[in-house]
Amino acid sequence: MPEEPSALTGGVRFTSLPVYSRRRAKVVPLRLSPTAVSTFRHCRQLYKFLYIDRIGDQYARPRPYYTMGNHVHATLRDFLTIVPPQQRTIEAIEGLLRNNWRRYQIGFRDRQDEKRWAEKALAQLRAFVLNHDVMARPLMVEESVEAEITPGLILRGRVDRVDREPDGSLHIIDYKTGNMPSEIDWTQLELHALILSRRFAWPVRRLSYLYLGPSVLESAGMSEDRLKGARWELLGVARKVRRERRYLPNLGPWCAGCDFRPICPGGTEVQPLVATEGQLELWDDFADEW
Repeated sequence: MPEEPSALTGGVRFTSLPVYSRRRAKVVPLRLSPTAVSTFRHCRQLYKFLYIDRIGDQYARPRPYYTMGNHVHATLRDFLTIVPPQQRTIEAIEGLLRNNWRRYQIGFRDRQDEKRWAEKALAQLRAFVLNHDVMARPLMVEESVEAEITPGLILRGRVDRVDREPDGSLHIIDYKTGNMPSEIDWTQLELHALILSRRFAWPVRRLSYLYLGPSVLESAGMSEDRLKGARWELLGVARKVRRERRYLPNLGPWCAGCDFRPICPGGTEVQPLVATEGQLELWDDFADEW
């Protein structure tokens, strides 16, 4: 009902008006991982297939190096978390690998092919026991982590291993079962360091890739300036991801081994690769990620 005029209003009638607050548009959180960042930089069409369309499970084919890499990572996890330090021997790690290998054997051409990949895994694990500190007690092993970097931007990943150094700082170690690259890209570990900097009060001071094939440990220091740089790089990629609309493919020799080639707009322009005799596996050269 309209309000009655009063002496205080000089006989003028006023009505109440509702007050509306401006609603902010709800922003869908953007979730990125080191792999997603690398994929977006490498090929935006592949990023769309994997992280927007989410059709990886429909097109992904089993690969022998993925199977081997999975079993090697699981074996190192068990070796450093289940086996007491005094019992961490070559025999112990071989037994763990055999148990893990029984879980599944997919992606191999035949029994002989499987045997070659199993021998490759065994060689890497034996070299690990002989050349590296097996008495270590890691702070984290094969653990999924995530952190909100800015409102609406969540960074997540999976760390292979984190050690706490004598000075209290953290050392992130990532195992690689694939080929050692000519140039090392530290983005993955820098982003892992960014996540851990949100989770722990202890600073990350060292990053390492352990290439299990040649048994080589490549390390780099992690400073506050480097951490800030990684954050700004991530924010730049996140901004491009949010603005991207075209998702054009980036054509190159790597396309020959892409699972999405049959549906990729540029797939017909790629020439197939032919394996040569004696090659361990056609796509082994493209398996640096592992």
